[in-house]
Amino acid sequence: MNEKGKAWGAKSLGVEGSARIVRHHPSELMLRALFSSRYSGLAPEITGGTRVLDVGAMYLNNLVPFADRGCECHGIEINEDMAAISRQAAKDQGIDAEIRVGSNRSIPHEDARFDILLSINVIHYEDDAKGLRAAMAEYARVLAPGGRCFVVSAGPGHYLRRSATRLGPNRYEIAYEDFRKGQTMAYFESEDQLGEMMREVFCETVTGRMTERHAKADVDFFYALGAR
Repeated sequence: MNEKGKAWGAKSLGVEGSARIVRHHPSELMLRALFSSRYSGLAPEITGGTRVLDVGAMYLNNLVPFADRGCECHGIEINEDMAAISRQAAKDQGIDAEIRVGSNRSIPHEDARFDILLSINVIHYEDDAKGLRAAMAEYARVLAPGGRCFVVSAGPGHYLRRSATRLGPNRYEIAYEDFRKGQTMAYFESEDQLGEMMREVFCETVTGRMTERHAKADVDFFYALGAR
């Protein structure tokens, strides 16, 4: 495990000794892209038999709408401390989900195992474009034919990325004052680049972007939805 993976845990998240993990809301961007045909045009059919993997499951908030529909839910986290947080979140919220330790480029499941893979704000924990491509290839490996891969990453207007120092193509050093400061992240240079990389491993891909302006911090996200 690299240093970025070791940095994540109950201490860095401030949940040490927490008696109960309360439910977090799922990503609205994910709900639009995957649960409605109005937006992305590649929304999958979601049934009680749909097999879903969340890469970077954390509090399981993005698995909630799938669990509510009776889907088979799985998640991976970067280390045992984080996996324990996810398992506790599953217990506290009554969600039936299997959680394992894994990463973008090392998913501990067999080929063609899932119908939907979620990668929401985790792929940029790679170091460079090579890492981004390796992660996408691993995502494609565990998806069944016809499966969907949903990838979200910060755009240039996101407060965390905007304050970062660009080291070179797809390489940024985080300057924001938290436990990630000094870490190198691999961000997509544009929405087009995200789409181009996705199309290297998926037969069909659509992309989009969501931005929000707030009083203290803005958020900006690129997303792509790929069909296997």
